[in-house]
Amino acid sequence: MASDHYGQYMGSFRSLLTTTLEPLERVAALPSQVHHWYMQGVTDQALLEKELLQLKTENLMLKAKLQRLDSLEMELDRLRRLLGTTGRMDMQSLKIASILHYSSSSVSQFLTVNKGAMDNVQANQAVIDAYGIMGQVVSTTPVTSRVLLITDQEHQLPVRIQRTGQRGILTGLGNDLVSLEFIPLDSSVEVGDVLVTSGLGGVFPAGYPAAEVISVSENPALPYLNIQAKPIADIHSSYEVLILSHRREPTYE
Repeated sequence: MASDHYGQYMGSFRSLLTTTLEPLERVAALPSQVHHWYMQGVTDQALLEKELLQLKTENLMLKAKLQRLDSLEMELDRLRRLLGTTGRMDMQSLKIASILHYSSSSVSQFLTVNKGAMDNVQANQAVIDAYGIMGQVVSTTPVTSRVLLITDQEHQLPVRIQRTGQRGILTGLGNDLVSLEFIPLDSSVEVGDVLVTSGLGGVFPAGYPAAEVISVSENPALPYLNIQAKPIADIHSSYEVLILSHRREPTYE
């Protein structure tokens, strides 16, 4: 009986001791828990920073790939336009050449391209870009050619007004401009008219766009209109051109 009473007393004492010590144990364990929480937070933050860095890297790579894709699409479109001009050729062969040098001064306007005599390029071959006439080959080395631009003051090109069929001579003025010569005063010429090659002279095939009229005026002292135009070819930005071979006459057996 005394034993049961003693057991009950000890149980109550342990319960009271546990109740009393529990807050102290919590306080004692708090630094360890805080350290655990801190380390857990540091680990989570490190993981988040690592994931963020990885996402930023992947985002940068995707943007780089997208830029490359845009560049490839533009390149494909450019080549399609460039090669699409071949549909207008009659018995012509062509060579694609890259522009090595561009000169634009009051004295001379020309290009140097990376195709020459070793590629069977010869003087007087026509040169075009994806949009229109650039000029013609005037000299060659074994591996390069010099192309006189239609804007050079020494260059002349037989053309016609696409809208009316009126023929004239396109002469370079320098400064990226050309002049349409020998058009009588009573001719119909408007700003925006497109000038295309007439095919006369045998150098340039007929029908290629050469220039667009930008101004028309009269000089009473002269029998012809004063007409200025700008080239349709992208003279400043094109970096690849087509060199057209001389027209071959058909042979019969």
